[in-house]
Amino acid sequence: MKRLISAADVKAAAEHDGVLTIDDNTIVTPQAKDEAAELGVELVFGAAPAATQHKAAEPAPEHHEAPVAHEPEHHKEHEEHEAAMSAEEIERLIRGALDTGIWSEQQVEDLLGHAAPLKVSVGVSGRHVHLSQEDLEALFGAGYELTPIKELSQPGQFAAKETVTLVGPKGVIERVRVLGPVRPSTQVEVLRGDTFKLGIPACVRMSGKLEGTPGITLAGPHGTVALPQGVIVAARHIHMTCDEAAKRGLHDGQVVSIAFGGERGGRLDNVVVRANNTSALDCHIDTEEANAFGIKNGSVVEIIK
Repeated sequence: MKRLISAADVKAAAEHDGVLTIDDNTIVTPQAKDEAAELGVELVFGAAPAATQHKAAEPAPEHHEAPVAHEPEHHKEHEEHEAAMSAEEIERLIRGALDTGIWSEQQVEDLLGHAAPLKVSVGVSGRHVHLSQEDLEALFGAGYELTPIKELSQPGQFAAKETVTLVGPKGVIERVRVLGPVRPSTQVEVLRGDTFKLGIPACVRMSGKLEGTPGITLAGPHGTVALPQGVIVAARHIHMTCDEAAKRGLHDGQVVSIAFGGERGGRLDNVVVRANNTSALDCHIDTEEANAFGIKNGSVVEIIK
């Protein structure tokens, strides 16, 4: 098993000789590396401490010259060697140990000095429409039913073959996908940039919170529907079951942040936890947010409480 060097080990080394020996079988946590830099503890690549403790001391060679202090040759030979694993590799190792029962979450907290990172995959959402049965029939004909073409991440939800046109005071957006199944009230979810093209206010809301939102006209092959309200820019949110929330120390309605790496990595705040017993674990952001940070469907982000 890998030997783990934590921040606590670095602090202990700082109180003694200020040196920690590491090798290929050693994990240095990011927190430990930061602590070492702050406390001036040197991370030296060499033989594992356990091996050096049991190795018999060799007699010093006879010589008449005064010993000259110098850095160990093995340190120079390996100065370009990557001593510490990347954050992603550490996460995979920790997650594997948790999943197989080798470590408990409390043990991980004790080893790392903090809770294991909370990770969630991302589902990127574009503009789309949820229709009521009444509005579906007004747009496509009496008794009409949606035609599923692709299942979505949330159980029972799907992308339909049908599309509609959004007609605003200043412009139109064609071929906007309808998602199923039908809902009690029609809801239109657009990007913030779409609101400029359509000529309507940008109203950031959670799904279903439609009071006071702007309206729009929908056009379909059979007719049109003038909505008095129902157009939102969807608030960022994370779907999960109540059990998944409890295991992560979260609850329904809690506001958290998400962070991600990469060339355009960063952090998004005001992400709402949506916990119920019909959800599947998934973080939803829209295409504008995803493009700004260079992430895509399936990218993994960290939840920050």
